[in-house]
Amino acid sequence: MKYFKDRPLGLWILAVSVILFTIYYHIRPFLWGADTSIYSPMFELTLWGSVIWFNIILEIIGIYAVTVGFYKAKNWARLFTIAMFINSSFWNLYLLFVEKVWPYERYIWLVYYVIVIAYLMMSDIRDYFGVKKLFL
Repeated sequence: MKYFKDRPLGLWILAVSVILFTIYYHIRPFLWGADTSIYSPMFELTLWGSVIWFNIILEIIGIYAVTVGFYKAKNWARLFTIAMFINSSFWNLYLLFVEKVWPYERYIWLVYYVIVIAYLMMSDIRDYFGVKKLFL
């Protein structure tokens, strides 16, 4: 495995890609000129507004996890990132098959999520984070 500054090179690429994809995910409706914003319900006291705030808070914690947690080789950051991407995969599948919103983009996101989860489960990455167990 290739290393850069005593860390796997893939973790650097993963950290940058997670940050860029998170920023893109939130500004994409504005870039594509959507008539209504998906963020308009977040200022209302509804269940959907709470879900939007919950996801935004999770993604802020996720950005912290992939920057600071990966840099300091904290296993909680790896586990949180795996859990966050599993959660995102379920939401992605829901939007893909139930809501049928942007299907081609959803396939790309699903492939990205699976690649990231598989990468974080690799034995070299688990060794970097100091995990000695076989599972997770």
